Amino acid sequence: MTRLMLLLILVLNLLACSLGGGAAPQDHFYRLAEVVLDNRGAIYKNIVIKPVKSSGLYHERAILFIESDKPLELQRYHYSFWSTAPAELVHNALYQGMQSSGISTQTSRDLSDIRADYIIDSRILHFEQFIEAQKIMVEVAIEVSARNAITGAIWIKRYHASEIVQTDDMHASAEAFGEALKGITQKLVDDLQDS
Repeated sequence: MTRLMLLLILVLNLLACSLGGGAAPQDHFYRLAEVVLDNRGAIYKNIVIKPVKSSGLYHERAILFIESDKPLELQRYHYSFWSTAPAELVHNALYQGMQSSGISTQTSRDLSDIRADYIIDSRILHFEQFIEAQKIMVEVAIEVSARNAITGAIWIKRYHASEIVQTDDMHASAEAFGEALKGITQKLVDDLQDS
């Protein structure tokens, strides 16, 4: 009799969970707008943008955030994801920006394709939202190593950009990430022009 009662309670609990919960939340996937910079004319023949390095949670597609009262804790949204890993998003943004800037005759993703004037190697330092009370900001930081393949000279620089988001809508945050990457790419192109 006790087993029958326990079984009946279990069945009723399972039915209550499946009937009363409503529809399951949907996953949402976000991508970034294409990075387009002003074309200034080629000063280099070939630039190679190597795949961007990342570690830890930046290998995954989850959108990360930090709350101001817990600045050392990275958290992730449960139903909002990037369409691809942040390293690939950053790589695409750098490639699109370099290509559209016209700083080189040819921009490539593969070192074996061409003999490059510059080889760009980069690593993600930050790629997350920062939430402080009612204020939301996106923060992007990457470390770039640019090697002149002809002279062997190398310079390393950290690029950082942050954008304030006017709403808590994730689409607005994706737009802000795109703007931050556009700003970083523009700074990198400016530095390459001055090299």
